[in-house]
Amino acid sequence: MELKKYKLGDCFRMAENGLVIKQTKAAKGMPITRIETLSNDCFNRDRLGYGDIFDEEKYSHYILDDKDLLMSHINSRTFLGRTVLYRKRNGEKIIHGMNVLRIKTNQDILDPIFASYLFRTSLFKRHIDNIRKDAINQSSFALSDLKNIELYIPTVKEQNKIAYTLQLLDSKIALNRQINDNLRASRAQSQTQFELC
Repeated sequence: MELKKYKLGDCFRMAENGLVIKQTKAAKGMPITRIETLSNDCFNRDRLGYGDIFDEEKYSHYILDDKDLLMSHINSRTFLGRTVLYRKRNGEKIIHGMNVLRIKTNQDILDPIFASYLFRTSLFKRHIDNIRKDAINQSSFALSDLKNIELYIPTVKEQNKIAYTLQLLDSKIALNRQINDNLRASRAQSQTQFELC
C-alpha cells in the first residue's frame, strides 16, 4: 500500500470552531451541536442544544453538511480529539456550535469516512496528546497545532476500501449488540412470566 506524508492542514478544505451562542433548556428553534453531541463516538441527535435560533439564512454558514467531521478540541483529556462523522438525515438543519471543530476534508487527499476512523486510532490520539494544553478539569489544543500534525495517508482509493471494510464491521457489531439486547429483554420477560406463575 502506498502511503504519503501530509500535514493535516493540507488535508482540510475547512476547519473552524462553531457558533458561540447561549443555549438553554427552555430554548427552541434550530438544534445546535455541543460537546455532548459527540458522546459515545457517534452523532447524538438527542444531545443537541437550542438557543432560540429561527433565522436559517442568518446562520447558513454554520449549518452542517453531510460528511462534516466534528472534533472535540476542548474537553477532558480522555475525550479530547473525539471525532464523529455527521450524516445528514431528511434535509435536517443543524447548527455547528462552539467548542467543537467542524472539518471538511479535501477529498482529493482525505476521504471523510476514512478520516473518521483514522482520528480514532491510538496513533492519532498520541498526536493529540503531544499538542494538548492542560488546565483545571479540561484540556484543549489549538487548531494551528492540529493542522501541523503529520500523518502517512494511503491513496483515496485505498482509503475507500479500508473505510468500506470498517463500516461493514461496524454494522455487524451494531447488529450483534441489537441481538444481545433483544435476547436480554426476552430473557427478562421470560423470567418475569415464570415468577408470576
